Amino acid sequence: MEKQDILVVVIAIVAFAVLALVVMPMVSGRQAGPPSGGPLTPTVTPAATRPVAAPTMKQTTPTPTPTATPAWDGSVKNVGFIGQPEGQATLAPNPPIPQQPNRTRELVNFAEISGRWSGMTENVYIPTPYWVLEYTAEPLALPPDAYPVIIIQVFDVENPNRVVITPIKQTIYEEPPENPWTQKVFEGKRTYYFRIDTSFIKSYTITIKVPQEYL
Repeated sequence: MEKQDILVVVIAIVAFAVLALVVMPMVSGRQAGPPSGGPLTPTVTPAATRPVAAPTMKQTTPTPTPTATPAWDGSVKNVGFIGQPEGQATLAPNPPIPQQPNRTRELVNFAEISGRWSGMTENVYIPTPYWVLEYTAEPLALPPDAYPVIIIQVFDVENPNRVVITPIKQTIYEEPPENPWTQKVFEGKRTYYFRIDTSFIKSYTITIKVPQEYL
């Protein structure tokens, strides 16, 4: 083979090699990466796969609804004692209230307190502008063997230091009268509690009466 033929063969081989280097990556769909040590392309996370923080719920404190004072249902209320179950009152029959358009100033039984021992009562709301206390007491003994006495004090729940009425002190020197003792209270529409002190008393009953026309 002549030298010219050999040179043609070598050029053809070199051309084929160069063509293979250029065409083969394009056919396979691959592109040459960056040279070694070159900058890397940053990886971007799609927005759909990014973690999303849970929304913060604003906490609100519920506002308590004030409880309205229920209307009187016509029954005599039982005013008990604090921490003294044996001193709770026994209810008396409720007198019927006549249903008429024009009510008179007749007093009706609103609440009762009865017992034997000293103690402090529960709170009781008086819905009328004035009211009357009626009270009786049965002594254990009479003078000179004993000097039975009952003391009744009325306190305003909102202002316990205020004197509602002069404290009632009833000393029993003889058998109590058939009619109860009475005490008028010229104020109302407030919440009260009672303190009762007794000495040589077998039993007592305190009745709160209110004018019917205001109920």
